Amino acid sequence: MRPLRLVMTAFGPFPGSETVDFTALGENPLFLINGPTGAGKTSILDAICFALYGRTTGDEREGNQMRCDLAPVDRLTEVVFEFELASRRYRIRRLPEQQRPKSRGTGFTTQAPQAELCELVDGGQRVLVASKVSEATRTIEELTGLSVDQFRQVMVLPQGRFRQLLMADSGERERIFSRLFATGIYRRIEERLKAEAATIRKQRDDLVSRCQEILVGADVESSDELEREIATLEPQVATTCAMKDQREREWAEAARQLEQARSLEEGFRNLDQATAALRQLEARAEEMTALRRRLQLADKALRLKPLVERRQACRRDLTDGEKQVAGCRRQLQAAEKELQHSERELARVTGLQARLERAKKEADRLQGYRQRVATLDRARRKLRAAERDEAVTRLRLDRARFATCRQLERQRRKLAADLERQRHQLQEKEALGKNLKTEVERQERNVRTLELAWHRGQAAILAAELAEGAPCPVCGSREHPAPARSEQPLPSQQEIEQARDRLAGLRKQLEQAREAYREARERIAGLQLELERVAGELEAAGPTDIDRLETDLRQRADELGLGPEDEDSAETAIAEREAAVDRARLAVTAARAALAAAEREVPEAYRETERLDEELAATQEEIAGLEKEISRITGRQQQAREGVKAARSALEQAGRQHARAQQELAHAERELAEALAQSPFDDEEAWQQALCDEATCENLRQQLAAHDTAVQQNEGIRRQLEKQLAGRERPDLGALQIRLDQAESEKKRAQEDWRRCDQRLQQLLAARKRLHKNSRELAELDRRYRVTGTLSDVANGQTGRRISLQRFVLSVLLDDVLVEASRRLHLMSRGRYRLLRREDKSKGNRASGLDLEVEDAYTGKTRPVATLSGGESFMAALSLALGLSDVVQAHAGGIRLDTLFIDEGFGSLDTESLDLAVRTLIDLQSSGRMIGIISHVAELKEQIGLRIDVSSSRLGSSLRLVVP
Repeated sequence: MRPLRLVMTAFGPFPGSETVDFTALGENPLFLINGPTGAGKTSILDAICFALYGRTTGDEREGNQMRCDLAPVDRLTEVVFEFELASRRYRIRRLPEQQRPKSRGTGFTTQAPQAELCELVDGGQRVLVASKVSEATRTIEELTGLSVDQFRQVMVLPQGRFRQLLMADSGERERIFSRLFATGIYRRIEERLKAEAATIRKQRDDLVSRCQEILVGADVESSDELEREIATLEPQVATTCAMKDQREREWAEAARQLEQARSLEEGFRNLDQATAALRQLEARAEEMTALRRRLQLADKALRLKPLVERRQACRRDLTDGEKQVAGCRRQLQAAEKELQHSERELARVTGLQARLERAKKEADRLQGYRQRVATLDRARRKLRAAERDEAVTRLRLDRARFATCRQLERQRRKLAADLERQRHQLQEKEALGKNLKTEVERQERNVRTLELAWHRGQAAILAAELAEGAPCPVCGSREHPAPARSEQPLPSQQEIEQARDRLAGLRKQLEQAREAYREARERIAGLQLELERVAGELEAAGPTDIDRLETDLRQRADELGLGPEDEDSAETAIAEREAAVDRARLAVTAARAALAAAEREVPEAYRETERLDEELAATQEEIAGLEKEISRITGRQQQAREGVKAARSALEQAGRQHARAQQELAHAERELAEALAQSPFDDEEAWQQALCDEATCENLRQQLAAHDTAVQQNEGIRRQLEKQLAGRERPDLGALQIRLDQAESEKKRAQEDWRRCDQRLQQLLAARKRLHKNSRELAELDRRYRVTGTLSDVANGQTGRRISLQRFVLSVLLDDVLVEASRRLHLMSRGRYRLLRREDKSKGNRASGLDLEVEDAYTGKTRPVATLSGGESFMAALSLALGLSDVVQAHAGGIRLDTLFIDEGFGSLDTESLDLAVRTLIDLQSSGRMIGIISHVAELKEQIGLRIDVSSSRLGSSLRLVVP
């Protein structure tokens, strides 16, 4: 990553807008950021780190604490940083949380933190992140491949923290190097192998458990016992199966014999029943003979019945004819009287017709007014409907306005409640952050105390090994006037590492708490803006008593007969409902004009439909009455004439029918007398006694037929059964049933014995089959685990020196870094020191392979890097950073480290060491790096002409670019 342009506004000590154009410093510059203490040199690095990650380099201050107190209140604090990464240019703009004047009214409001990230392409820009702070930070980490802590360790050596990368343990150095060299694939290989090995182990354990469950389910303790029991059961099953088959055959034979005996017994019972039935039928023989004689006489009497019925019919016809002749005479007399009366009434018809013509003319005149009155009624209804529509549309308009006010009030209350809840949560997060910060500071003091005690203890350990006249391994002197001593117990390296791990964990918790705090502030700011917007809209709607307005709307709706309106419908656009009110008002005006025109077309007396209908109904009733009276008179006269004619014709017809009835009656009596003489009946009374109705005759026939059929059937059954049972005896069913029961009991006992043995054998055979299958699977899993498990143990550092695959790869890369770093350190330390990777195994389960130590050419021994002095530590850390930059750039797929900022540390060097360090940086600059040094050391100002001077005053600080 290479900086291009930095703009700081109201940031740190700078009240105005300060711009640093890094492109003006040249292609690969080595420049100095110079200025007095407190002027704001480090603030430039803070601004770069804040723009990228929302954090400062030292992490002592939050982003919202970086606002300049001297800046005007209306000037927002912000940082804009443009940089180049992998030949692509980006710009990020970040604002911390801060107080700003309200846009309306007086007072201040909280400006939420914002972050905007863009890619600069072809004179324009492509927005990657619009405003969300956490998303911008996450995108920057993905682009650079570095977290904020890693950025501060490999690209920025912050003031007072240049020893961190040097003193980092294997675990922390592994995390940094894995990001820089993109070795995550080796970590994924470790995890994949570990997961596959764990899966195979679990599958094997599950398979062993299933095998044991199979043995337990089979109620055996081992596979050998299973095989022995199978060998014992197989002959038992064969024996019990043969016994079962024999008992089943015996039972089947007993059942067959019993069934045959039951069939024979059934034949003997049927023979007894047929014999008894024949004796009963023979006892009714005389009764059947009498029934046959009665049926014969009844059949002959039925043949004479039609002649008797015909005579009776002729007698009835003669009586009816006499009655009809008398009735026709009376009807003729009445018809003649009616004809005389109707001819007298026909004289009134002429006057009634004149009255009818006058009534019809009056009805036509009234009917003409009827259409006009209907038009008038429609105009009245339209006016009433238009007036109601106008009232309804006005009510809907008022409801829409009320719904808008009510919705805004609900939003305002909800936003106020959410804001209060978020503020309470913010206070909790702020308290948590303060507690964590206090805990971090306490742990930092604890770590510094342990490190100081350890360093002092190292001097005491070296002093204890000094011999009089022998050179000191540190300074080389042969005189030892005041050797160091330690009266307190020394902390172990493990205690120091545990304290550092605890500090790293607390810092991570503090960072998470700060991120949660910032997100909470963002949410509160957003809620405040939304609450102000809703309050403004509610104020613009006008002061309204919502409860009173709701009561008025409900009363108006009840008067119009309307129900409540749902909220979605009530929120229809107010402008649309206002237009509907205007349309309804125009409709009322038009309806009133139409009503006035219709009233002018009708006389006032007939403008009411009821009055006109009454007059017209009375006239039409008079017309109907006259027409009915005329029709009645003429119709009566016509009916009277036709009645006389019809009565005369009916009298003649009745006379002829009476004569024919007399003749037919005489003929019927002669035929009946002749038939009786030829029949077995002496007279009509004897015939009457022998006569039966058809149902009685049919019943007699059925009785005779049933008796004859029963005799024939029972006789046939008796002869057939006597033939079948000839020479056979009745069986003993009881004895045969006892024999069958005994055979069935023996059969069930044999079946149960066989079933019990066979079920046990099948259970054992199934268990043996599953065990054989599981044994094959277990062998396959063992074969796979011998390969995968061994690879997993080796890749995850579970064997030998406990170095994982990724750490092994990184150790090779670290060796390359240390070669380059040692070359520079050897130069800066005048040939004394060289950095080495410690290769011995760490104690316990602690990861190893990436720890550092320093080789001292003066003593010929290696010792921990923690034993270096302040100036020596700075040179070693600088050499490590420069070596890391070289190797990462040369490594394919690694992160490009084009820039390095060094904040202070040069003051701990003597003149010669300072010259060597500057010479080293100049060599690095020539290889294509941008090197920025922050220092107030006068010698550096003399050696480095390219500078950014930071000056301070009572009004704040400012920047000036110095290019020789």
